[in-house]
Amino acid sequence: MSLNKQTKRSVLALSVAAAVGGFSVPSAFSQSVLMEEVIVTAQKREESNQNIPISITAMSAEMMEKRGIQNTQDLLLQTPGMGGFESPGSKGTTAINMRGVGAGQPANLSVDPAIGIYVDGVFIGKQVGSALDVAEVERIEVLRGPQGTLYGRNTVGGAVNFISKKPTGEFDMKIQAGVGNYGAKKFRVVTNLPAVGEVGSGLGQLSTNFVYQTRERDPFYDDVDPSKPGYNDQDRQAYRFAANLDVSERFSIDYIYDKSELDELNNLERIVGVNPLDPAGNVPLIGTLQGLLQGAQFWGSNPAADPLIASRWVPSLQKTIAEYQARLAEGSGRKSKGASDSTPVTVTEADGHNLSLTWDFDDFQVKSITAQREIESYVGGDLEDLDSRLDANGIGAYGDLVHLTLGQIYGGTVAATAGLFGPGTPGVAFASPFTAALWNAIDTQGANQSYQDTYSDYEQFSQELQVVGSKDLVEYAFGIYYFEDESNYDRYAIFAAPLTGNGSQKYRLETEAVAVYGQMTFRPSEDSPFAATFGIRYTEEDKSIAYNYPAYNTPFGPAPALVGDDAESFDDISYTLALSYQPSDDLNVYGRYATGYRSGGFNGEQAGSDAFQEEKVNSWELGAKSSLMDGRLRANFALWGYVWEDIQVAVSDTSSGSITSGLVNAGEADRWGSEIELMGALSDNLVLGFNYSYINGDFEEFPDVCGFSGICIDGTSAATRGTSPSNQYSVFADFTVARLSNGEITGFVNASYSDEIAENALWSQILNDADGRAAFPRVNPPQILDQKTLVNAQLAWQDIQVGDGTLTVTLWGRNLLDDDYPNYSINFGGLNFITESYGDPKTYGLDFTYEF
Repeated sequence: MSLNKQTKRSVLALSVAAAVGGFSVPSAFSQSVLMEEVIVTAQKREESNQNIPISITAMSAEMMEKRGIQNTQDLLLQTPGMGGFESPGSKGTTAINMRGVGAGQPANLSVDPAIGIYVDGVFIGKQVGSALDVAEVERIEVLRGPQGTLYGRNTVGGAVNFISKKPTGEFDMKIQAGVGNYGAKKFRVVTNLPAVGEVGSGLGQLSTNFVYQTRERDPFYDDVDPSKPGYNDQDRQAYRFAANLDVSERFSIDYIYDKSELDELNNLERIVGVNPLDPAGNVPLIGTLQGLLQGAQFWGSNPAADPLIASRWVPSLQKTIAEYQARLAEGSGRKSKGASDSTPVTVTEADGHNLSLTWDFDDFQVKSITAQREIESYVGGDLEDLDSRLDANGIGAYGDLVHLTLGQIYGGTVAATAGLFGPGTPGVAFASPFTAALWNAIDTQGANQSYQDTYSDYEQFSQELQVVGSKDLVEYAFGIYYFEDESNYDRYAIFAAPLTGNGSQKYRLETEAVAVYGQMTFRPSEDSPFAATFGIRYTEEDKSIAYNYPAYNTPFGPAPALVGDDAESFDDISYTLALSYQPSDDLNVYGRYATGYRSGGFNGEQAGSDAFQEEKVNSWELGAKSSLMDGRLRANFALWGYVWEDIQVAVSDTSSGSITSGLVNAGEADRWGSEIELMGALSDNLVLGFNYSYINGDFEEFPDVCGFSGICIDGTSAATRGTSPSNQYSVFADFTVARLSNGEITGFVNASYSDEIAENALWSQILNDADGRAAFPRVNPPQILDQKTLVNAQLAWQDIQVGDGTLTVTLWGRNLLDDDYPNYSINFGGLNFITESYGDPKTYGLDFTYEF
């Protein structure tokens, strides 16, 4: 959906009002919750967000509730400079992009994050299952730019901290229930139990908390087959148990157990385009299939021809052409129905244990964080909506590669000299062992384009020891960090069936990493407005892979087993230097230089490939944080730039007829941009806000791709920045409608806009079916995802006194303009089709929350 001129004027007017509204505010002013000072722990200590020389967006629990934020997926258009996508075919798995830095395909266990996600101080080692619901969050902190010193490896673009609420030590409950369109239902209960015991006596004082949450919703899309369940439903549960034991005034123990479950139908992946069959784009796919149909009809008319040409191949060609024509005639955009040979599903379960021990001393605090987490995930079903199901006669819309292969066989262009063709009729094939094997494989495996069948098991353990304190004019944080993980991957996916056979991929990845870090902030004197911060971190890590690709059969013959292992070691020094000038509590001007490091490793989906090396980011940032008009206007600004080297670029390899994803080191990017965050209280009844981010730059260096003909593609000019719009902004209004004798009525409206982006526009677009073995490499043009405008709103009657508690009734809506914006696109290269998936349609509902 386009943002028209009138809408743009309205957005601009609201942003200007947010910037200048504080000048007309009466002196009698009651601070809104949204204007409260948010305390963060971004530097391992509690500080005001406005005092830290880092670009941070912090959201309290109330802010998140008004925006409908439950997980990282919900953050993606709510935060300046932040974007990303949910992995196609893997619900609850989200790739985050920050300031144009992203990690690649998040469902691949070989891929480490580029944006670190932390839950209660614990790093989440993979992106698989990273967007599952978090049961009870106190606040979220989004740190932009490299965080290599305090947060370590795999935070080259930034970090996201989820901080859960601690037990209160007093009995209270919060019960929330809600309903919405598409049969949506949700329920959440939060229970705090009274503290038991006394601090400093016996075992101490124990406080506990339990949270349970469930969300369900019917599918957004139906299947053309009424016996199938459809696409993109919701079925999630989250649990959390927390215990706090205050042994003494100086020593406490915190334990958290959390669990999340997801069992859902995946989104509908629609075919919206096809690639030409030649590098120059002069051989269109559908035109080729239509020509092939004419040839098949001619060959099948010969009495000596294989009877399967007329009885099966010709009608299947007709069905395939009709399927492609129907998809392309529909064009892009959200549709109410779709088709699949196998319904796509995701089943994921994640749980974790977190044990924190804290010792408080006069000038410093010592903290130990021990954590273990495990994620199990299964994904299955199609990644496109081409209906290739076979009828009782074995006729269906076969994949185009199957038709092209049959054309080579029956047309005499393949194996003509191998004795496969019948005598007396040149160029026409009788039934032969080869053609019989291919038809038999179609009958047993089908002829669909894509099918997922993948199980991922991931387990991690981490131990961190922190010392945080201050002495005289120095604030410091030191630590030692240990991390290990193990990834096990079993994949039975089939693409371009049955040509590629029914092979499987099995691999195990292991990581062991150790780091030491320190950061200090110096001030010349107690009342000096100047401060200097320096931090450094040293990391060593060992990575290994063991892969086992069993032997399997294809219609062309057996494929051998691939078995092997490999290991590699990496190390890095990351550092931070920041200078700040804070003449008052209302102004903080800073400059920051920081580096970041992302782990090297192995791509398990491409057995025997070389290790990819670590990537690095060197970043600078100039910023200002201010609180004006007696705290009624908050204005934060950041100007940044970075050099991104040895970039681990996502690769989609279709050279084998299947599709695998992975990483290679390629190129350099020099980029810059800015972010603005404004929030102003026009009165004690109205707060307006405006966020804006800008990103500039593609690639400075990118490898050329050459075929064995010697013809090359200029990689630097062909590669473009993906998954990150140049312009992104949002406005919101938080207001009180009426104050009643029993409660008050409040409202919240948020509108966000994002430019169009080039999706999947990196190495995969250059390398698709041009992996160096082709004579003429080709560029598949990147799919351009339309700009999007999302409007969310809620109206709440709060604090209604009911018995001993309070009731809140909330009417909410998401994507109220029903923008059918695309979330993601994949160009499948050598498989010849392009797909898009779309964001949620308009949803709305009614929630009831009772607290006592």
